[in-house]
Amino acid sequence: MIEEFILFASLGIFAGLAAGMFGIGGGIITVPVLVACFIGYGFDNGIIIHLAIGTSLACIFFTGLSSANAHRKKEAIDFLLFKQVGLGIILGAFLGAIFAIQLNGNILKTIIGIFVLFVAIQISFNLTLCANSAKKNNGSKKSYIVGTGIGFLSSILGIGGGIFSVPYFKYLGLSMTSSIGTSAACGVPIAFFGALGYFILGISNENLPSLTLGYIYLPALFGITITSIISAKYGADIAHYVSEHILKRLMVSLMLLISIYMFVI
Repeated sequence: MIEEFILFASLGIFAGLAAGMFGIGGGIITVPVLVACFIGYGFDNGIIIHLAIGTSLACIFFTGLSSANAHRKKEAIDFLLFKQVGLGIILGAFLGAIFAIQLNGNILKTIIGIFVLFVAIQISFNLTLCANSAKKNNGSKKSYIVGTGIGFLSSILGIGGGIFSVPYFKYLGLSMTSSIGTSAACGVPIAFFGALGYFILGISNENLPSLTLGYIYLPALFGITITSIISAKYGADIAHYVSEHILKRLMVSLMLLISIYMFVI
């Protein structure tokens, strides 16, 4: 039990740093590692990926609160965009959980790998363009739809949505730092309503191990949350300390490593 707690606490440190630095909620790290842990624990293969995603979303809720608050103190959150996108996120995140339960675990892992690779390429080659004022106005009108899509996909993948929302906010003209801060704020409703869906849908599953609430594994939630809340603050500090160029290179490197990992695990 002690070894298990140390493992999840260590994972929480890295997840929190990633959440604060890149606004990605940490799920992009926790899901692959949790899958590996649950395989090692001998959990039923049919529920491993869903349990990892549900647990990740539950962790992201607490990590996201810490990360978003740190960015708020640095005035790096565009609350107007957050409110517009957030309305769609609520619906999309819950629907995403319902949809993900119907998918095979291997399909979910492949989807994660593909999307992460796409975002790495997108950011690396600067494929997203800054919007002019006209595009910003059009973007605000479409933000509810975009938020629904971000919430839906993020809930399926067990992430905070940063791989989708950061490029979108960059497209609307926000700086990298503000895009990360606003994305971190968006991760909170994504995680809450996504985790709620996995909790409700997993209650009746008899194949789940002990110490679970639906598709949420409590030992992992406890260990990851404790350290990630603390480390998320330092991740946000790092994001405001280093240059946007360095942030971009670090984010691309992380995305490439995780994409490769999800294809081979």
